[in-house]
Amino acid sequence: MNWAVPAIAGIQSIAAVLTGALTLLLLGVGSPALAVGCAVGGVVMIANLYLLTLVGRWILAVAAQSGGASRIGIVAAPLKLLFIVSVVALLFSLTNLSAPGFVLGALTQPGAIFIETWRVSARAAWRSAPARKG
Repeated sequence: MNWAVPAIAGIQSIAAVLTGALTLLLLGVGSPALAVGCAVGGVVMIANLYLLTLVGRWILAVAAQSGGASRIGIVAAPLKLLFIVSVVALLFSLTNLSAPGFVLGALTQPGAIFIETWRVSARAAWRSAPARKG
């Protein structure tokens, strides 16, 4: 199978679907706390990937303007990570958020990455396969 790189938007879409489905499943099982934690965890991970895209584009733009890496560009990604960790810490300190539910929601993103990578790679392999003579 040929490996192809998935688009960020595709990963985010799959993550949203997985988060929604898992949240509804947890709600149906009868655990509203887990369902809310799952929804929040999924949303945080989708927002994190969105912010990573913005920061990455900004780093590349700054590097293109300055002719190379800049000090602010070097610290931009760690600052984004610090921001996300701070938001999550605030969520847990100010609310009664379910940690297991949050982790389940956060794990939808790695699942979405695997699913989208497989989907894109399978499509690329199908397109590059030689036509069969019948």
